[in-house]
Amino acid sequence: MSTPQQTEVLKILADVFDELNIRYAIGGSIASSIFGTPRFTQDADITAQISIQAAESLYEKLSSFFYISKETMHQAINTKSSFNIIHLDTVFKIDIFIPNNEFENKLISRSHKNKIDESIAKEFSLVSPEDVILLKLKWYKMADCVSDRQWSDVKGVLGVQKDSLDYQYLKLWAEKLGLTALLEKVIAES
Repeated sequence: MSTPQQTEVLKILADVFDELNIRYAIGGSIASSIFGTPRFTQDADITAQISIQAAESLYEKLSSFFYISKETMHQAINTKSSFNIIHLDTVFKIDIFIPNNEFENKLISRSHKNKIDESIAKEFSLVSPEDVILLKLKWYKMADCVSDRQWSDVKGVLGVQKDSLDYQYLKLWAEKLGLTALLEKVIAES
C-alpha cells in the first residue's frame, strides 16, 4: 500500500507518461495491495513502453522532480531491461521495466484503471490481478522460492480476487512462464 505522499509522486510520473502517450502499468506491491492484502512498500515497480523517440522528452519532464540517469534510461530502452528514478524530495524509488517479451507487453494491454489512494482523484494503470499473481510468482521463483513476502502477496490477491480471476489465463501464462507448479501450489494453499 502506498502512502498519500508516494501516490503524489506516482501521479507526477503517470501524468508525464499520459502526456507523452507512454503506456504503463503499475505492478509490484502497490498492485498486490490494491487487489489483495494491503502492505506498506518502499518503492514502486512500473512496466512502461518507452520508445527511444520519447526518451528525451521524458528525461526533460522528469529531471526537475527525479534523479534520473539519461544514459541508464537509454541503455534500458535499447536492451529492454530496467532503470530507476528517485524522487528528489521524498527519495521514493521507482523501478521502470521496459517490456522485453510477449507477457510483459500483454500485461500493459490488460491493465486496469484504478485509484491507488482515495484522497487523489487520478486513476492509474495497474496490472490486472492475474498478472500481479504471475509477476509475483516469477519474482518468487527468481529468489529461489524463499521470499515469504512475494508468496504472501500472491496468496493475498488469490484470497481477495478468487471469484473474479481468469483461471484459464493464469494457467496459460503460468505454463508459458514455467510457473505451473508454483501456481498450483499457491492455489491449493489459498
